[in-house]
Amino acid sequence: MATKTEPGRSRTSETAEEERSQPPRAHAAYLVLLGSAAKGGRPEGDRLLPIGPGLEIGRGRPHSQPGRVVIDDRWVSSTHARVLPAAGGFQVLDLKSRNGTLVDGVTVTRQRLRDGSVLHVGGWAAVFRFLSADAVAAIRADLAQPFGPLPTASASLADINRRLRRLAPTQTTVLLTGETGTGKEVYARAIHRASGRRGKFVGLNCAAIPNELVESELFGYARGAHSQAAQARRGLVEEADGGTLFLDEIGEMARPAQAKLLRFLQEREVLPLGSSQARPVDVRVIAATSALDVAREGQVLRKDLLMRLGSQPIVLPPLRDRREDIGVLAHHFLQSREVAFDNSVFLALCMYGWPGNVRELETVVREAAILFDGEGQIGLEHLPRDLAARLRTSGPGRRRSPRPAPSRDELKRLLDEHHGRIADVARLLDCRWSVVWRWVKRYGLDADEISGAR
Repeated sequence: MATKTEPGRSRTSETAEEERSQPPRAHAAYLVLLGSAAKGGRPEGDRLLPIGPGLEIGRGRPHSQPGRVVIDDRWVSSTHARVLPAAGGFQVLDLKSRNGTLVDGVTVTRQRLRDGSVLHVGGWAAVFRFLSADAVAAIRADLAQPFGPLPTASASLADINRRLRRLAPTQTTVLLTGETGTGKEVYARAIHRASGRRGKFVGLNCAAIPNELVESELFGYARGAHSQAAQARRGLVEEADGGTLFLDEIGEMARPAQAKLLRFLQEREVLPLGSSQARPVDVRVIAATSALDVAREGQVLRKDLLMRLGSQPIVLPPLRDRREDIGVLAHHFLQSREVAFDNSVFLALCMYGWPGNVRELETVVREAAILFDGEGQIGLEHLPRDLAARLRTSGPGRRRSPRPAPSRDELKRLLDEHHGRIADVARLLDCRWSVVWRWVKRYGLDADEISGAR
């Protein structure tokens, strides 16, 4: 019998989705704690929660209890949801919670989980992952002793950090690649800190220097080398002697300068413009460029230079592929102040695609912290207007046409009838859970006092 396929979905996409919902061989299922809205994104407790035969999520004072995640959050029911094996994979089951269970921003009663699914209960968020024992070890090692400025719970970044930790004390040249805003300079500085080198970290943005000046910036020039050379000047390579030279956007470097850089990497000697005498220097080189530049090798970067920049590029993952770190990053960009996010804002931050990656998240959170008046929570009104609109449409769930808010009495009546379960009221009114939650806040209703609240 032929199997029907949903309109708009190919068999290939269905197969890929099925593979992401089944554990690879020798991998175990985990909830990786992302963070809490009430804590300004900061996660608390063990961030790696093995699911095993099942994991129940509920409210209470946080403590260690096998098979149960206990959350100190008044928006979480005492027995809120359960994650358990199902048909070769795993699923989440809402236990008739008051405020609903969300998977990837959509309220669900029962939902099969795929690798990377984001689970929200109240203001608490976690990412569902299939992890090997090696990945778990790498994550725990970085959580205990971070290589970068912040600990990571992302398996991909933890593995990269483990590799960089081993490369750092060597003389190996490193090429970092990744999308804009993924933190290439941040990790270049981390490599320098871990290298033990006593010299300075010296950076050059190759895209910000005119091509005709790159060579003199790097290697300096002798007196009289050109009309402006009244005095000899050391280049950045000599400034970094004993330390690290970071060449950002190396794909923007002019081809003649690339040839000179290649010669330097081979000889470890610097020859200033207008000079005939080379000088030896001890410089560790770290370069960075976009993944696109590496893919276009021979067109942007000389192939022989690319081969000198490490055995293979180290690709920093985009933020959308390591959502486990959003809470830690957001709390860091709040300058670790004890500021809470509105639940709907935190949900949106977790689900947004972040095309500008960590740099965009930093800009948004720091600006929100400035606009925040110090009372209540950071809400959508503290975000840039255009970004807040995009968060509403592309973040938490599917956007529906705006629905007029019910009156306070009508909303209280509906909540009473449904025993305080906001998710049920949201389904009845055909709107998102976060919309009903904002109405509850606007009218000053206390969900804990609504009849039948669990």
